[in-house]
Amino acid sequence: MAAPIIRVDHVCKKFRLGEQFDSLRDLLAARILRRRPRSGLQQAEFWALDDISFEVAPGEAFGIIGPNGAGKSTMLKILAGIMRPNRGEIEISGRVSALIELGAGFHGDLTGRENIYLNASILGMPRREARLKFDDIVEFAGIRDFLDTPIKRYSSGMHARLGFAIAAHVNPKVLLVDEVLSVGDRVFRAKCMEKMRYFQKLGTSVVFVSHDLGAVSRFCNRAMVLTRGREAFSGSAGEAVSHYHQVCTEDVLVKDRQQAPMARASDITVTGRDGCEVSSWLPGDVVRFEYNLATDVDVEFPSYGLSVIRVEDHLTLFETSSTRLGFESPSLRTGDQTRIRYEFTANLPPGEYAVGFHVRDRDALRYLIQEGYAARIMIQGAPVSGGMVHLAPRVMVEDASPSTLVTMA
Repeated sequence: MAAPIIRVDHVCKKFRLGEQFDSLRDLLAARILRRRPRSGLQQAEFWALDDISFEVAPGEAFGIIGPNGAGKSTMLKILAGIMRPNRGEIEISGRVSALIELGAGFHGDLTGRENIYLNASILGMPRREARLKFDDIVEFAGIRDFLDTPIKRYSSGMHARLGFAIAAHVNPKVLLVDEVLSVGDRVFRAKCMEKMRYFQKLGTSVVFVSHDLGAVSRFCNRAMVLTRGREAFSGSAGEAVSHYHQVCTEDVLVKDRQQAPMARASDITVTGRDGCEVSSWLPGDVVRFEYNLATDVDVEFPSYGLSVIRVEDHLTLFETSSTRLGFESPSLRTGDQTRIRYEFTANLPPGEYAVGFHVRDRDALRYLIQEGYAARIMIQGAPVSGGMVHLAPRVMVEDASPSTLVTMA
């Protein structure tokens, strides 16, 4: 087994609330300008990263996902050398290319042409090498018509395209990619993913941070879920996405984890429209999802949610609630027993899906119970469509003279 290109060993990073300087660059600039932190700011310490360890092998794509503020970008900045950890060690073999912050390494008053050489130099590419790769960088970024325009006139998408194009042509052994790609158009994102897959074949390790869970499941071999600076899960990308949903649920649940939940669900069933048990459904069939609910608190305006998740990549295809549907639910009282029923048309292509639910207080926004994978359904049949949903289309081809129907399916 090849030695890892990246090794992160028990890394911790501490900040102070109100701290203005999170890198050596910012601190030096402040000292030169004799700036001092504004008074009145809290100085309470918190751990942005707390005891994080992982390894990335050559040619592996490793994802880092988690809610906002989980520590994902801090981890990438430490890997890029922008920050130093308070504790722990990091070992990286080979040239690192980082695409972390939009416009990082660019000078707004310089042209695109000048910024290519500037940014390439920052990433460790000699000027001679930058000259040889200049045309390829420009072609990949698609900015030839704007080469001699100051980069401050570029759109966010042009910034992202140029930044990725330079980082990609450094031929790194380690590529760090943050959410910055989300500002690019769909065609360019696909182009970037294709380029990163090409790098993997050459043995480049990619660390990929994104809120696009579908992209993480498709691209990454493994992934880690961070929450509040700590590791919540590390394993296969598909399982990580599933744990991500659990982490987000835990963050919004208003309850003491040492106490019993505020509601309990039982007798969960998934049947056909007539209430009879079925082993599978065809695209377009009606699904009936039901469960019993016992509540331990009073809820004046309960709201009942429904979700459908594709099991293959844990992508949420649909979600709604009784509130969104305009249904005024009766109040709940402690000890009430309620039967909740949803019926929906499974306009889904063949595959396995999870049906989930939640119950929350509409006004207080507290969740009594939430389960994303309460039941599973199998949609079978010959695939007659692609994509995420089945729209049950009808196709007609008519003779242009007179309007005689030729084909209908």
